[in-house]
Amino acid sequence: MGILITGANGLTGHAILRQLQGKTDVVRCLTSNQNSADALLRLGATEVVVGNLADEESVFRAATGMTRVLHIPPRMKPEETQYGKNVIHAAKRAGVQCIYLHSVINSQVSAIQFHVHKRLVEEAAITSGVPWVIFQPTNFMQNVSWNWAKLNSDGEFLFPYSATQKVSWLDLDDYAQAVAKCLTESGWEYGIYECVSTKAPLSRVQLAQIWSKVLQRSIKATTMPLDDYMRLPHWQGRDPREMAILRTMFQEFDNHGAPGGNSRTLAMMLGRDTTSYEQFAEKFFLQASACAIQGRSIERNAS
Repeated sequence: MGILITGANGLTGHAILRQLQGKTDVVRCLTSNQNSADALLRLGATEVVVGNLADEESVFRAATGMTRVLHIPPRMKPEETQYGKNVIHAAKRAGVQCIYLHSVINSQVSAIQFHVHKRLVEEAAITSGVPWVIFQPTNFMQNVSWNWAKLNSDGEFLFPYSATQKVSWLDLDDYAQAVAKCLTESGWEYGIYECVSTKAPLSRVQLAQIWSKVLQRSIKATTMPLDDYMRLPHWQGRDPREMAILRTMFQEFDNHGAPGGNSRTLAMMLGRDTTSYEQFAEKFFLQASACAIQGRSIERNAS
């Protein structure tokens, strides 16, 4: 069995690669960056090919000979719908047996621009005539790495949306294990799987209480104006079009939060209970401490 993974060069792809080690014959990664090849091979890829999601022919060449394709789209790209359709068309032409999509929870919420993009890709897969699997992850717990320095040094759990709005959360390790299981087993076809770890949505006020317990000091949930948040160093140098898409997400979170999904689905996929936010926070703190000792950024090692 051969699996092609697009977009494997981010934290999500890296986590899935680690889970696939030793579970399939060929894991081929499609990347636009030749410099990432060595890292992908170390993580478990058996082959790395250079291509571009904007070029259907390069995706077709990468998919040729593969039985399954997992598409992890680049984040917040205005071209995401076309990229996804290119992957689906190329996979069908290559005779792939099943297409797997990394989508998003609540893809029907059109106020968030990239949800619209992902919903259109879901539709393209469903109507492609090729068996499909759609994963709908919610917000990753590991996103705390974006503001870890502020949380750890100043005791502020900072985001640009209301601290009382509730959000569903997903542990990346839970997700990677579930995706790898579906990729290497039969019987998951034609399923749309909501991927949520927390048993109920949690506000940042509640999360701050968890971090206070883990760090053994007071952590406050604070809200920064969206314009000020977008000027933080983490976001500098990014495509203004991508930032505009990200803005729609934070605005929706501020208005309605982001509750969605039921953790029983992911628990069924894993064959075990899901990771609680408390368990994640303890794990993340140990990782952050190790990274600090080694002089590494937790943002690049958050899984």
